[in-house]
Amino acid sequence: MAKLHELLAVEADLAGISQKICLETRVNFMKNPDRYMGMLTRHEAFDEAAIKESNVIKAIDDTVKSKLDYSASHVIRYLDVVLQKEKTNQVAVADLVVDDVVIGKDLPATFLLGMESKLKKIREDLYQSIPTLQPGVEWVLDESVGANIFKKVHPDEKFRTKKIRKNHVLSPATKEHPAQVEVYTEDERTHRVVTDMWSGMVSTAKKSELLGRVDKLIRAVKKARQTANATKVVKTTIGKEIFDYINGA
Repeated sequence: MAKLHELLAVEADLAGISQKICLETRVNFMKNPDRYMGMLTRHEAFDEAAIKESNVIKAIDDTVKSKLDYSASHVIRYLDVVLQKEKTNQVAVADLVVDDVVIGKDLPATFLLGMESKLKKIREDLYQSIPTLQPGVEWVLDESVGANIFKKVHPDEKFRTKKIRKNHVLSPATKEHPAQVEVYTEDERTHRVVTDMWSGMVSTAKKSELLGRVDKLIRAVKKARQTANATKVVKTTIGKEIFDYINGA
């Protein structure tokens, strides 16, 4: 018995073929109606001495019924596959299991298919973009400020300075010469500026852990989807019944 994933693999092809043949049939009916017409032209001369002319015969190339039956055979197959897919999806379920823990039970295959792409989007938009604490700096949790707040262990330290003019005697004064003095400036510290830093970011290790959990969940969803898609197809038909009604069969 066929499996659900086998129907999913052929559905798109059957849809394309069905659409193509229906379009070809429409064009054929509208542009080539003469294919469904036959003709026999006989020449009956009243004068026996007249030249006899051959009959003109045009055979019917096809019938509308035959063309409809041909097209319907492809549409029927497509409709039956769609119905069987939907009926099987009603019973195609699987448990979502991560590290032997059941996250969700009896989840439909269609939900699992959508969840796989949604989780990839969640990973990209939410967790991949998480800002992280500055590396190479020691951080500790500071619950006194708030939950999940980190404080930098060693505050930033800077000094404010001012310029001080100082004199440097190059040579002392003598009876003959005045003292030679060099004037220069020197930075003198006036303040120590200490800045404590807090952050609501997470460590790079925590970000990696979160991304790892999302990735593990994506793999689990994919596995569950594959399990659900291995469900045996519910055999049922609808295409022939539809065309039997339309054609009055």
